[in-house]
Amino acid sequence: MPPIAKDRIERAARIYASNHDAGSALGIAPGSFSRLCRRYGIETPQARKRRQRSEWTQDYRSLHNREEQ
Repeated sequence: MPPIAKDRIERAARIYASNHDAGSALGIAPGSFSRLCRRYGIETPQARKRRQRSEWTQDYRSLHNREEQ
């Protein structure tokens, strides 16, 4: 199997909502997709969701704290 170009991995990570979908689109297992993302320093869809959830929680808490004051 030929190596997958970094730009294809970046694009799949941006477009797809899960590591499973991105890996399937590239024809590789989700674990292999995650490993390639780590190797190239690319944020996976799973990591993006986790980060966004954390940011939303922080925004909600800061808004809620301002309303209480």
